[in-house]
Amino acid sequence: MTSPSDDPLRETALRAVADGWGRVYQAAGNQFITEYRVEPHSRPHAGAGLPWSSPESVRTPLASPLNSPLRDRRALRHTLTQAAQDPGSAENSMYVVYGMAGCGKTALVQTVFDETVAGGTVVGLWVNASDETSFRSGMLAVAHDRGAGQREVDAAREGRRPAADLVWHYLDHSPEPWLLVLDNADDPGVFREGIWLRRSSRGTVLITSRHGDAPAWRRAARRRLDVLDVADAVDVLRDFAVSAEDQEKLELLACRLGCHPLALSLAGAYLGRQILEPVSVDEYLRRLDADPSLLDRGAAPGERDLRRLVSSTWQISLDALTEQGRPEATTLLRLLSCYAAAPLPVGVLAPSGLDTTDLPHADPPLVGDRANLALEGLVSHSLVSLLDTPAGSERPPVRSVQAHPLLLDTVAARMPVDQRSPVLHAAAMLLQRLLMTGSEQYIDAHSLRLFAPHASALLRRAAQEHVDGAVAVALSIVRDLRRQSYERGDYPATRALADEAARVTHDDGSADGLADRHEQGRALAALGHFEEAVEVHRATLRAREALLGVDHPDTLDSAHALGISLYGLGQWAQDEEHMRRAAEGRARTLGLTHPDTIDSRGRLAEAVGQQQRWPEARQLAAANLAVSEEALGNDHPQTLLSRIALAWVLAGIGEWDEAAVHTRMTLEGSERVLGTDHPRTLAARHRLAAVLSQLGRWQEALQEAETVRSTRRKILGAEHPHTLSIEILLSRILRHTGRLDQARHLAARTLSACTRLLGDDHPDTLSCRNEHQATLENSCGTTTDHGDVGQEDG
Repeated sequence: MTSPSDDPLRETALRAVADGWGRVYQAAGNQFITEYRVEPHSRPHAGAGLPWSSPESVRTPLASPLNSPLRDRRALRHTLTQAAQDPGSAENSMYVVYGMAGCGKTALVQTVFDETVAGGTVVGLWVNASDETSFRSGMLAVAHDRGAGQREVDAAREGRRPAADLVWHYLDHSPEPWLLVLDNADDPGVFREGIWLRRSSRGTVLITSRHGDAPAWRRAARRRLDVLDVADAVDVLRDFAVSAEDQEKLELLACRLGCHPLALSLAGAYLGRQILEPVSVDEYLRRLDADPSLLDRGAAPGERDLRRLVSSTWQISLDALTEQGRPEATTLLRLLSCYAAAPLPVGVLAPSGLDTTDLPHADPPLVGDRANLALEGLVSHSLVSLLDTPAGSERPPVRSVQAHPLLLDTVAARMPVDQRSPVLHAAAMLLQRLLMTGSEQYIDAHSLRLFAPHASALLRRAAQEHVDGAVAVALSIVRDLRRQSYERGDYPATRALADEAARVTHDDGSADGLADRHEQGRALAALGHFEEAVEVHRATLRAREALLGVDHPDTLDSAHALGISLYGLGQWAQDEEHMRRAAEGRARTLGLTHPDTIDSRGRLAEAVGQQQRWPEARQLAAANLAVSEEALGNDHPQTLLSRIALAWVLAGIGEWDEAAVHTRMTLEGSERVLGTDHPRTLAARHRLAAVLSQLGRWQEALQEAETVRSTRRKILGAEHPHTLSIEILLSRILRHTGRLDQARHLAARTLSACTRLLGDDHPDTLSCRNEHQATLENSCGTTTDHGDVGQEDG
């Protein structure tokens, strides 16, 4: 056997092979010479050379039949269909439809294909572009369909003629206009850096891909496909005969699935096929929470297309990233699955932080200097999105990463058992490192809202997997964010965090576990759920008495919180009983000047006043304010509470001018200390509107009341008890300023809400009923005034 150097003929011979755009000649050594568009000079030998299997037909979509009509996508569907039906006048002849796995890219293009071909004037051509072999075979079949002879196709197949030139020659000279679909082009490398992608006046190219930013798309119009809206998602479920459930339950299921088209189809198919033992949506959701793989049971028996299975479709992209040299993308996605499906500031993923965790030793390892490449890979395959999350008018947006909830659930469920502990512990440490909060440290309000859902999700994941180290860290984060949320007056976030902590420690009878239930009750009361709050506080009070003793500060905290919740129900006597216990117990154990004692004594004055014992209430409120001013100063939050309590008592006995002075002082102090939108500031403004109305200063009262109402509706919602309370007062003010129609309409609507939410006998319901009657009497020409409104949320 001779080597190349021993054969002089081999030294000078040129070896040629045709590539997608021309011939590449190899001379001696490593020298290459490229000649473009060279025609072959020898006759092709059919059947010789490279193995090749042509699709039977490129006129039929190589995709599963649609189980449901296409939902949503109306504008994009119209654009693509118009371009395909009239390629000569279209703005662009090449479109890339991209998005996450299972979002319906193929279904959209399949529908456009069918609608375009149905007219009979456009030829439809469909090629599977998932890998180079299938793509090349399909494109040669396209050339044959458009008129290429068998010898020409064989020459291109065997590398003796530029294949791309052959295909596009016949596409450009096609007697009929055409629509060419290149489906599942998740590896843009099959297009040889775009050499295979050309535009033509004779037809339109539609490409589906998970890639949204590949260099090959540079001449194409790109269109991102996302999930469905809720209404269309519900229609998909109904398409599968999931019709026995009411709209609300179907919306709940759709939202649980993130309105993801593939997930909706699988869930709908599963529910629609349960003939012998029908499964309700509630039961399906319960089973799905316990086992996310339940979704795949909706696939057709023997389904082999991994793209039709939720548990596998994401893995296709991760496997591709591994083949591209980015295996750490898998570990990064597992890390993201520990958090919520909400925008996550990318600061959590800082390389310096990643290297302080065990992730460099994970499988696959994730080291800091590879994190950016891993994230770029996830973005390129539409597994995650990068977005700028608003951070308020005075701060720049926060760069964040977000993934679909179904993706995160699936990845978390499929994470190898030996990787769960290190990944969860790393997620907890990264979040703690970024926040670095403590008893005296605070983060800004926007960051608080951004990170609260991630802390909750992390705690839930860690608890489900029983990773004790991660649970401990996540629980400390959740508790601290809960404290900050409550102090800022962000009660919805407080409730979410409190519920998550209480769920994890529900069976923990320790002082810390009882503290979690106590904070859960406080969040419920702050949101106006007083009956639930009373139930939680009663149980916590009993447990603390048994564990800690009747005069322990935590036990007295429970008595105080129970009193506040009873006040919200209008049960003044029971409120007084528990608040007096808290005030006297705190005075004994903490002293009269302690902020907690001052707080309880001020609220006790309100409970006494509500029972019409005004002299006692006035004496208690005035003495408490004097102690607070001397011990804590005029602008201390407890002094502000004490002052508004005195102002309320003064209003109750009709000393309106003095009540106005104290109320305005409280409002100004609250704005300085707490901010204009804090619940306590709004309570002071509410009280000022009531006092001004009693002084006959109706326009000023109207302005203050409308400000309170607008802010409360935005923060607390339209049916929070505090919102209803200000609307009762606002109705009275509108009536006295001659706006009878507005007053009557508002009073009627508020009365309906009060009756439904608070009950017929609640003080606010009674006050609203009186006000509604007054608006009716005024409309009839009488001028009866039924007095001031009832409960005030101090």
